[in-house]
Amino acid sequence: MEFKLLTPTDKYHSALVELYIHCFSSGISEQYIDSNELNAYISKIEEIGISVLALENGHVAGAILGYQLSEDTDLPDSIRENYKPEQCLYIAELMVSENFRGRGIGGKLIEKLITSEECNAYTDAFIRVWDQNVTALQLYRKNGFADKATIQQAKRKANGTDTFEMTKIYLHKKLHD
Repeated sequence: MEFKLLTPTDKYHSALVELYIHCFSSGISEQYIDSNELNAYISKIEEIGISVLALENGHVAGAILGYQLSEDTDLPDSIRENYKPEQCLYIAELMVSENFRGRGIGGKLIEKLITSEECNAYTDAFIRVWDQNVTALQLYRKNGFADKATIQQAKRKANGTDTFEMTKIYLHKKLHD
């Protein structure tokens, strides 16, 4: 498995979009995904953020995407008031293709991102995860993240019209002073 830090580029844009759809349009976190919104979201991260890919024979097996926490529009006041969001990394997405899960790729992606030179400017890292995603919560906690806050987030069901609420947990890890 090769891990590659991305610089702003669209070379892997389509692969990231496909991986996102694969991870969030089926299973327990199944939800409606608008392709235009998703393309704009991935493009924004490619432009302002930091990404690390896990590649297996040139195929994107996983990815971690992050950017400055101040860009998170859902950030709870309790975090905004107790941290300097412009000095914090927000891990917006951690995705591993179903065929590659259980191999430690998620943990390696976290490590590669938070130890990258590009993250030296950040003192803290945050990640937000659905409270029902037990596997992800275990991974983040195993990698030193601790619960800090929760929010309610409305999502559209896969049919595109009905909605449901997700309780999301913000987890925090101190990177350095």
